[in-house]
Amino acid sequence: MKSLLKTILDGLTYKNLAGHRQPRAYTVVSGLLLLLLLIAGGMALLNRYLIMRMIHVTPVAITLSRQASKETATTQPTPLPQTGEIFINCPADSADWSLTPSYISENYKVIQPACVYQGLEKTIAWVLAIREGYSRAEATAELGFTQMPMKQKDRVTIPADQGLVSVPVSFIPPDPDFTEWRLNSQGKAAVTYALRGCFRTTTVVGNRVEIWGGDYSVICLVVEDAENTHIVYALNDHIYTSTAIPTRSFLLFGYGIDETWVWLGTQESPKREIKDPAADANEREVVATLYDSWPWDAKWLASFHHLMMRTPPDNWQNMIDEGEKQAILNGLVNGENP
Repeated sequence: MKSLLKTILDGLTYKNLAGHRQPRAYTVVSGLLLLLLLIAGGMALLNRYLIMRMIHVTPVAITLSRQASKETATTQPTPLPQTGEIFINCPADSADWSLTPSYISENYKVIQPACVYQGLEKTIAWVLAIREGYSRAEATAELGFTQMPMKQKDRVTIPADQGLVSVPVSFIPPDPDFTEWRLNSQGKAAVTYALRGCFRTTTVVGNRVEIWGGDYSVICLVVEDAENTHIVYALNDHIYTSTAIPTRSFLLFGYGIDETWVWLGTQESPKREIKDPAADANEREVVATLYDSWPWDAKWLASFHHLMMRTPPDNWQNMIDEGEKQAILNGLVNGENP
């Protein structure tokens, strides 16, 4: 044993003329490299801990109303160049996409090439538009869809740590003439979306491929931070305004066999009240950046799709007649769906 230790020691050091042991040059270099690796690993672990601490929040019970008291500005990365439709040479077949685990999740992944997200963004733009005073029919026409990019479903299957789970989803009224505004106390648009990763809806078991996503080969999770304090509803000349609680929700979007993205619904759980808009805005941007994306809000909609928020009805704050509310509900229930 002593001989082995002496051999190792002689390999790492040498004796100078005074008989003192000195480290060999390669020992010093190796030690410095090891120290740098340890420092880098420690910083990576610390960074992951800080990110995960921001992401994992405990859902709290809320009422059925929605979203925020104050706007928070977001700094967006330089966007990918737009062509008006899909990128030239961007693969439309999802089998040609690469989905890789992200820094923060094994289940929700990053799609490459990033140009694929442009199709998803067009559908996100539709969802934003209908939150900013465009009727469903107007938003569909403005963004060049042949039909509303949404599919009403009761449940959607998603991956979780314990395996696949079927989650209930809720949906918006599909009446083409129904109009709404999600506004803060200053009467400004107050809804922001951000990507939370995507996943394939197939699983390889042995030499078999199990398909569990139906017509949707890839599904993406998108966070909705609705920081509005009021919702204005309008249908058939009836107008009603309700108060709202700032709420964070999660939306699911599927890539269909027709090679377009559609909104599959909003997860009924988790949802939580937004109490610190600035902290949520920072976390939203950090996570979106990790997924090769950025937050989507009213400024983004105006900049990239040239859709400004429609002017809300005059005196909208005082449109609280319960008779108007009931007339709108009757119209949604009895009206024809697309």
